[in-house]
Amino acid sequence: MKLKYCSITGADDETSVDDLNAIAADFPFVEWAILLLPARAGQARFPTAEWIRNFSKNYKGPHTAMHLCDGGFLGFIRGEHDILDLMSGFQRIQLNLKFGDVEGRYDPAELVARVRENPQHQFIIQYTKDKAGLLPLLSDVPNHAVLFDESAGRGISPDSWDAPLSGHFCGYAGGMNPDNVQNNIDMIEKVANGHTTWIDMETGVRTDDHFDLDKVRRVLKIAAPYIAP
Repeated sequence: MKLKYCSITGADDETSVDDLNAIAADFPFVEWAILLLPARAGQARFPTAEWIRNFSKNYKGPHTAMHLCDGGFLGFIRGEHDILDLMSGFQRIQLNLKFGDVEGRYDPAELVARVRENPQHQFIIQYTKDKAGLLPLLSDVPNHAVLFDESAGRGISPDSWDAPLSGHFCGYAGGMNPDNVQNNIDMIEKVANGHTTWIDMETGVRTDDHFDLDKVRRVLKIAAPYIAP
């Protein structure tokens, strides 16, 4: 098993882009994942549009992702200009189907159509077993990936990890932090032997709900030996 990215989610208006650049210079495999939820912009974890634009302009590292939540996700499905504009500065776009009140408010076929229309992004589908019906719709869509994420941002680790799904680039999230990421990597390695994957964490790199760059560095040091060339 090799890791393509170590995705760190949750930088917000309190976070300096200069600090993110400094960490990426030491750990170029880090992928900064920025949450977009317009209704909570400016709160912890959810940066304002101004901060996001500044990040897109001034971040110098190679790997970026935007996670679309609730109104951000639905705005993408509806093709809203403001959402598409903020997305344009990011390589990967995660569609958070389990975070925010989106259940029953979108057509899965329309979601897949929007993914097809935007081949410049890789789209990450936040996957839980109740979303398995989406996978056949994505079978011939090259610009997608699947994130195993039963926790959905709550910081809860599963007892075991699923093996990667055939035909899908798969990653893993849920309850990882500096103290348990090594154990989680070991467990993922057992089921993902021979695969390239990625890991993602959010709550586990926060202290009192503030983005903690020391915790981020600790995680990246542990992940570094597993990064694919």
